[in-house]
Amino acid sequence: MGFRRSQFSPDDPPAEDSLRPKAKGEGDTNAPSHRHSSVLNREGSIYSFFGGNEAARQANIREQEITLNAAFRYYHPAMRWAIIMAAPIILEGYDTSLMPNFFSNGAFIAHYGTTTERTPDQKIIPAYWQSAITAAATIGQLFGLLVAPKIVDRVGYRVSNVEGLLCAALCLVVVFASSFCGEKGNRAVYLTGEFLIGIPWGLFQSLALPYVSDITPLKLRAQAATMINIYWLIGQLLCCGILRGFICMGKDIWAVIWHAPDSPLYLARQERYADAAAVLKFLNRDPFFDAEGSLDAIRRVNEHEKAFSQDMGYMACFNKSNRRRTEIAVMVYLTQQLVGTCLMTYGVKLLEQSGLSEANSMEISMVMYSLCILSTLSSMLVQRRFGRRTLWLWGLGLEVVCLLVIGITGQFEKYLPSKIHWMIAGFLVLFAIIYNMTIGPLCYTIVAETPSTRLKATTNSVSRAAYITLSIGNQFLVPYLLNPKPVGVGLGPRAALVWAGTATACLIWAFFRLPEMKDRTPAEVDILFEDNLPTRHWKHTKLD
Repeated sequence: MGFRRSQFSPDDPPAEDSLRPKAKGEGDTNAPSHRHSSVLNREGSIYSFFGGNEAARQANIREQEITLNAAFRYYHPAMRWAIIMAAPIILEGYDTSLMPNFFSNGAFIAHYGTTTERTPDQKIIPAYWQSAITAAATIGQLFGLLVAPKIVDRVGYRVSNVEGLLCAALCLVVVFASSFCGEKGNRAVYLTGEFLIGIPWGLFQSLALPYVSDITPLKLRAQAATMINIYWLIGQLLCCGILRGFICMGKDIWAVIWHAPDSPLYLARQERYADAAAVLKFLNRDPFFDAEGSLDAIRRVNEHEKAFSQDMGYMACFNKSNRRRTEIAVMVYLTQQLVGTCLMTYGVKLLEQSGLSEANSMEISMVMYSLCILSTLSSMLVQRRFGRRTLWLWGLGLEVVCLLVIGITGQFEKYLPSKIHWMIAGFLVLFAIIYNMTIGPLCYTIVAETPSTRLKATTNSVSRAAYITLSIGNQFLVPYLLNPKPVGVGLGPRAALVWAGTATACLIWAFFRLPEMKDRTPAEVDILFEDNLPTRHWKHTKLD
């Protein structure tokens, strides 16, 4: 998106009309007449937002105008630390995918299972224990998400991440200790361990995205946020291919993270301006970079947002100035659950129920996760070409089509089983590819760009907590829909029709409520949200 420079000097105040944000084509006699003639009516612009501070305004301009190649060349330290600080997500993706696989693992069942009157010669893990253990880990994540913003505000991102990794290592001791308990106590100890390990997992979910967003430049923010989705996929792929050993990666990574720079936005909020300027210089190698100007811009954005609300707690996310931002962040996260991603998590089970062998189902799942990683990498390029809103709407539309095909095809599996099974498998893989090129990575980009800078960690925690809460419902709903009678309703692939309906509802919401924020700086996003700019006008509005 281009940036139209103002035609006045900082010492020569602009005319009142020139301060108002303009839609593309406004004031241009050659522009089509259907262009918006008046988008915003308030007196305000980037110039007035920064209070006439020319250094801050130029830093804002440079952030928008720097090319992608230059951003990669000069900001590689920022990208490197973003990649390292988000790495614990791999461990979380591995662990959260490990549990459903454990419940069908013979060695795990032999150790933690028990015989029943119906199965006197065979050990099983009762369904209520499976649900309880899974729910315990999820509740632990919720707790971690809720306490994370307070911890970050107190000690910063770097120390919070190190504390989370050390906490995870200690909590794993409880999980391992369950192996030495008797048959009656081992499941209870294991459940306790899963709850405790969920707390640092929730902490990592809350920390990764705001930190990555804070330290990366505007042109690389989408690519850096997309890495979080790739890390989830890497963890799930490793879980699909190996069921042991990888979690030991976490034992030494804390030592690397201890050397990471803290967020310059966090340091500025703590009035540690010298440290913030030093971090800004450390994160890039641009010889023309004006650290003081960038720091002035950060300070001005912080002061502006602080004037609207001193509170940085959870209630601030729902006040008048932040309510719509919170709505967008929450709905974008909820869409990940409502669009049917649980069908990928239970992909092996779904494919087996459609008639494929266990070996074929597992192979398809591994191929699917590998293609998902490639499609997420492709998303980095696609996001530079197309806007967030455009990709989100197209992605949701194509997901609905795939879900409808899977669900409707499932109605005819008894007539042409050999062909239908592979057709369902093909569309499930296509569904996963589309998701990981659009909805999956875009979620992190949108949530990184939407909140105010002061409430970034808090908003991310609120929206991620909503996602986790909905996932608890899916943990009970999905097995019920997929399992055959009398345990469940036995819908099998037809269950995709349920998520076709919820995905359609998400598509309707996005069309009316999700604005285009591509290439918008935090200052611009603040101005446009404060003016309640209609969704359809965001793409064409330019600020001087």
